[in-house]
Amino acid sequence: MMDIQKFAERAQKGLAHRKAELSRLSILVSGSHQDSSQESVICRSSIVLTYAHWEGFVKQISKLYVEYVNSCKVPVLDMKPCFQAAHVQTHLNRASKGVRIPFLAELLDRIDLDRKATFFVDPVRLVDAESNLTSEVFRNIVASIGLAYLEFYSTRQVFIDEKLVFSRNQIAHGELVPFRSAEALERIDVVRTLLDMYANQIIDAARDNSFLKVPPLGSASGCL
Repeated sequence: MMDIQKFAERAQKGLAHRKAELSRLSILVSGSHQDSSQESVICRSSIVLTYAHWEGFVKQISKLYVEYVNSCKVPVLDMKPCFQAAHVQTHLNRASKGVRIPFLAELLDRIDLDRKATFFVDPVRLVDAESNLTSEVFRNIVASIGLAYLEFYSTRQVFIDEKLVFSRNQIAHGELVPFRSAEALERIDVVRTLLDMYANQIIDAARDNSFLKVPPLGSASGCL
């Protein structure tokens, strides 16, 4: 079992590594304006790497959270509906428009039995960043692990879609789009804040047992 302390340590370690690299990147970008021949190269590279940390950390800590929830060995019936749905999804995937009534009855029986089992899902299957971590995909990941989509995320949706995903795709797909240091630094700063907020939200959720349908009252910390 992964206890709350180990979970928090692993989450913070992953965050610290990415923030340290983003800080070093920020220093490089800040100094690049002194040499116009280098500025565009450094800034374009930093935009791709900044996006990589955005997508990479969201996937990393979200999967880690699912691993932690798995380790708590909670009955499916006690979980939030999103986790219950994830647990029985394998049966639902077999359903189709042409399924006969007897099979549907059997399917319902299996789902009912599954909901009485101990919760476990594959973190890779539950946390899917698809091909680009747009604001919509991020919202889906947040919802799939039972968290609230914070106002800060909502107010940064255009930033995520246009300044992170779209700009990264322009560069990664070979477009020779120039970027200045101020533009690159803005992306680095906002991503650092996004990573901080998401890490804190997930660590708090683990400590508060927020994955449960009815979280315990009092000062419970981690799996009960």
